[in-house]
Amino acid sequence: MQFPLKLVLLIFCLLPYSIFAQEKIDQLKKQLKIVPDTSKTKLLINISNEYTATNLDSANLYADKAYNHAKINQDKSILFRAGLNLANSYSQLGQSEKSYKYLLEAKALAYSLSDTAMLGRVYHFFGYHFSKNSEYDKAIQNFNIAIEYCKISRNDRTHASILNGLGIIYWERGNLEVALKKYLEAYGIAEDLNDTNLKLVLLLNIANIYADESRNNIALEYYQKILDLAIRDKNLDSQAIVYNNIATIHQENKDYAKALEFFKKSLNIHNQIGNEAGEALAMNNIGENYFKTGNIKEAIFYIDNSLAINRKLKLETDIVYNLESLAKVYLFTGKLQKAYDIITEGLKLCKKLKIKTIERSFLQLKSEYYYSAGNYKKAYKTYENYNKLKDSLIEANKSDKIAHLQTQFETEKKEKENEILKVTNELTQEKLDKEKAFTNYLIVFFVITMSLLILVYFLYKSKTKINQRINKINGMLEESNQKLKVTNATKDRFFSIIAHDLRSPFNSILGFSELIKSELKESQNLGLIEEYNANINESSHSLFNLLENLLQWAKSQRGELEFNPLQFDLHHLVQSNLIIFKLKAADKAIKLSSDIPPHTEAYGDINMVSTILRNLISNALKFTENNGDITISADIQDEFVFLKVKDSGIGISKENQEKLFKLDCNYTTVGTADETGSGLGLILCKEFAERNGGDIWVKSEENKGSEFILSLKIA
Repeated sequence: MQFPLKLVLLIFCLLPYSIFAQEKIDQLKKQLKIVPDTSKTKLLINISNEYTATNLDSANLYADKAYNHAKINQDKSILFRAGLNLANSYSQLGQSEKSYKYLLEAKALAYSLSDTAMLGRVYHFFGYHFSKNSEYDKAIQNFNIAIEYCKISRNDRTHASILNGLGIIYWERGNLEVALKKYLEAYGIAEDLNDTNLKLVLLLNIANIYADESRNNIALEYYQKILDLAIRDKNLDSQAIVYNNIATIHQENKDYAKALEFFKKSLNIHNQIGNEAGEALAMNNIGENYFKTGNIKEAIFYIDNSLAINRKLKLETDIVYNLESLAKVYLFTGKLQKAYDIITEGLKLCKKLKIKTIERSFLQLKSEYYYSAGNYKKAYKTYENYNKLKDSLIEANKSDKIAHLQTQFETEKKEKENEILKVTNELTQEKLDKEKAFTNYLIVFFVITMSLLILVYFLYKSKTKINQRINKINGMLEESNQKLKVTNATKDRFFSIIAHDLRSPFNSILGFSELIKSELKESQNLGLIEEYNANINESSHSLFNLLENLLQWAKSQRGELEFNPLQFDLHHLVQSNLIIFKLKAADKAIKLSSDIPPHTEAYGDINMVSTILRNLISNALKFTENNGDITISADIQDEFVFLKVKDSGIGISKENQEKLFKLDCNYTTVGTADETGSGLGLILCKEFAERNGGDIWVKSEENKGSEFILSLKIA
């Protein structure tokens, strides 16, 4: 018995579009190199779909790439689509467990998004998954859930595909009447959608019904029409299906040579596109054809190969057909024990899968086995079981009912069209009767409507102008408020520096100069005078640095500071600044060094960058203990150079790190040798860094030193 291309049809249901030429795939791959990263996932899915009908391994490769890319970008809707695509790809390759894993992920995503269209699609795929694995009850359950979601989301195309899938299951179970009903319902939706590809699938399945009913002439007419369309569209999937089914009809007509020719055409196409399930199907049919012509050796060869592939892919329904074919061959050749083992396995699978039509066939084969073995009692009993099952499946008027259903569908369609036409005519007549009255009211309605529209328009324009004025005033007030806040913060900071930070160095200078004056009059202790003089010198330097930062900051606030960016050697700039701080570093026995190589290029205002560098080195010296280390380095990444000043000093707490670059926080602290500062230097560094298109930040832990990092453009 040749069985229909159930697997290929179901796949075709999910991927209904014809394959394109290799140029199409090449074109998509070229686009992959130029499209933005956000569009790559969809493009990878499209490439995978194009490969599905020609190279399943390549289809799986690109499906996997699409899934991983979607996972990185974390777009749930795209990840859902990529996951379904990858699940289908693994299903095509016969890797059912992997397919199921990705289906579960897609289902979770659909529920998290509460998207009924997505839920319809994922339950559709679950139905296909269970159907392919011969778990028909679960398949029907999932298909029915999918239909409900499709109705909610009005996804008619998926609804039609699901009906087709249900039809295939009922066909497989031998319930041709229900199968045809599902196909016709799906075909009605496909006609409304004007979906040529879906109609092609359904026509093929309806043709298969006629073929199953031995109405071969009608079936061949359908197949030829479908084959012409498939060849025109270069649709290899459909060609393989139709070749198989045409071959089956020729075989039933006992034209075995023609049957073999078409079966081999189907096998060649499946080999070409790498469809192992299709290859197994074609091989089984070729084996049966050889058996019918008496070529036992070739028959066993092809059927055995088909069975091996189906066992590998775990396609239990197709294994049943292989076992039936082998059982017939071994009974014919007298290899009774082999035949019995195969029949036993086949019956067990039929009961598990609830395939009563094939179970009936196995019972007949079992009866023949007992008869050949001389056990007539068991042969008779088994034959009785065969007849009981046969009676429960065959209805006397089955063919009449199918023909009646077809006629009823066409009649109902025609009646609906007539009723629509009748209602349309009635509405047209009613419209003509009311046209006069409507015309009389139209002018009055038009005048009133126009008056109201003009009134609404002027009110709207007036309200819009008032709102614009209010928004403008609010914007100006908000801008003034922000400027006032900044001005107040600047003023408070300025007065704080004058009141405290400028007074402290002056008090120190005045105090120590008085002590020197007193010491010169009294004991003239030179050591003590030298110590006082050193303190005055330190206070003077502190005052000078403060005034320099204050002047730079004041210019920056007034917008008077010139900005002259240029390309400069960072190595040279750092070395020239290290010389300035050499003596100060020696006073605390601090190792001050730079590992920046010559010709390290940076771009910015060299005076501003120099000011930033001096402030960072000065702070590092201030907060580093005696015998400490200060290292200056630079890293280049992409379009930026990162200048780093790292010390082994006392470090900064997380809480205080957040205050360093804020004008309104007034954060300052004394150094390891009681050096003082205003905190203005780092605020100036922040402004200058941003002015040069970069930034500045700190990495530090208490008692573990600090690292200040300045980013500058390379060019």
